[in-house]
Amino acid sequence: MSKYLDILKFESFHCINSPYKIISILLYAISILYGCQTGYDLFKKHNIEIKSIKSKNADFEKKMLVQYDELEQGLIEKPRRDPTIPYWAIWNTPSYALKSPSPMIVFSTGQVEQYGYYKKVTNWSTVFDNDLAEEIANPERLALGTLDFSFVLLFLTPILLIILLFNIGGLEKDNGFDKLIYLNDISKKSWLITRFSYYFLVLFTLICFLLIPYAVLSGVFTNELMSFFTLMLLIFLYIFLWVSIFYFINYWGKGSVDQAIKMISVWVALSIIMPGLFHQITSIKFSTNYMVDYLDVARDQRYEIFDMSTDTLQNELLESFPALKSSVYAQDTIINKGIINRSVSGLVNILNKKAAGKIEKESELKNNFVRSTLLLNPIMYFQNKINEVSEADYYAYKLYRENIQNSIDKKIELILRDTWNKEEVDKERYIEYLKEFKIKITGNI
Repeated sequence: MSKYLDILKFESFHCINSPYKIISILLYAISILYGCQTGYDLFKKHNIEIKSIKSKNADFEKKMLVQYDELEQGLIEKPRRDPTIPYWAIWNTPSYALKSPSPMIVFSTGQVEQYGYYKKVTNWSTVFDNDLAEEIANPERLALGTLDFSFVLLFLTPILLIILLFNIGGLEKDNGFDKLIYLNDISKKSWLITRFSYYFLVLFTLICFLLIPYAVLSGVFTNELMSFFTLMLLIFLYIFLWVSIFYFINYWGKGSVDQAIKMISVWVALSIIMPGLFHQITSIKFSTNYMVDYLDVARDQRYEIFDMSTDTLQNELLESFPALKSSVYAQDTIINKGIINRSVSGLVNILNKKAAGKIEKESELKNNFVRSTLLLNPIMYFQNKINEVSEADYYAYKLYRENIQNSIDKKIELILRDTWNKEEVDKERYIEYLKEFKIKITGNI
């Protein structure tokens, strides 16, 4: 055991007295801190915005309740958008779908910067509205100086390991005394493993030390403790993967230069070529979805509905929503154009849902193909797993879109039900609407 401790002490002395290694570790640590700070700032920004939305909603609700009191007391006249009519009452019922940020986005922003995290839902909304996507995608933000911890881990960690490990065993071969080392009753394998273990422990400990303060600040230990442990396990496995690869390169290496070139080649292959190759294959196999079906609904099919006659629209509504056949209005023999016009959004929503379903299905096929390539594309595997732990992946936003669609469906259901039953909305009914459309939150609350 003492000889292994002596090797660790020697490696520690060698590392401390190697300026380029110390500088590399310091730069790496600064990159981690910068990435975590970026994620933490984003986490705070989202929470502040969500609190602001809740506050504004509460103020608007109070204002509407006061308006109902004044209408009932005859203090004011009914406005053009009469809140006693179900359509306008529901229109004036604040309804937001929010994606509350996971504290874990401090360590991986994933798609957080690419998609919106709050949505004011109306009966005309869709899950692919423009306000659900940011104008600048994450790669462009990265070019502007935004990077997160996951990027540092996935792409800079191997580079740091190359700097720390390339001359282990190679330096001795360069100077021709590598054979002398093994006369000290230690095998080449044990000698290399011990030296590699030192840097593995140093790197993993450094990452843990830097992540824990941000985990405390963001409340990870309170709300996402298991997710944090999962992240640490992924970090452990990822570092172990690269250390193992570099170990075999050094074991069979012929010198420092030979080992460095091979390490860099492996890094380029796994970090650049393989992800790029599979991305290109995916792009060829699954062409970019320009959401043509959704645009057709937004621009063409919607206007076809608007061009229909009132009696045709009424028949379409009764066919699409059979429950309306037992409504008060359905028993009338005279067509009420106002009721029909306020119900049209129900037909448009059906078209939107069909288009959205097709887009989601195509996305799922693409995701399944990507998953099938991850064994040959380990960098993307770890990236996807870290995004999943941070609730910043495709499926986290798919759940958010489902939340939005449920709110849209609920609004249309109530509009149709109360409009066709010729209900008049008073303060009590408006309060019921408020309960129905209490802010829907996806993720951590």
